[in-house]
Amino acid sequence: MTVLVVEDSAPVRARVVALLREYGLEVIGEAATAAEALALADSLRPDAIVLDLNLPDGDGMDILPALKARRPAPLVAVLTNSTHVECRNRCLALGADHFFDKSREFEAVADALFRHAA
Repeated sequence: MTVLVVEDSAPVRARVVALLREYGLEVIGEAATAAEALALADSLRPDAIVLDLNLPDGDGMDILPALKARRPAPLVAVLTNSTHVECRNRCLALGADHFFDKSREFEAVADALFRHAA
């Protein structure tokens, strides 16, 4: 499974990338902004996207429908500190396949993608 990681914090992004690689997943791109995420999703066509919501040029929720509109649609796993129930429900309604709390479920994102790849 190929994965695009969208996270504005370089240390967190590096940690996500390392975790995904530990699970044998192929990270093919990294983006720190919404604009980079959309461009890389178009050019790389990843099987899955790990998406943070708080990006310097916008909210990940704003680009979630556009990411899911690609064909074939990538699996999208939101990994965020914005963990209110309303936020979770909105992300799932916009097409997110998974929603994870960055502070409590960090490793669960890799496990979920690994299960989809298997």
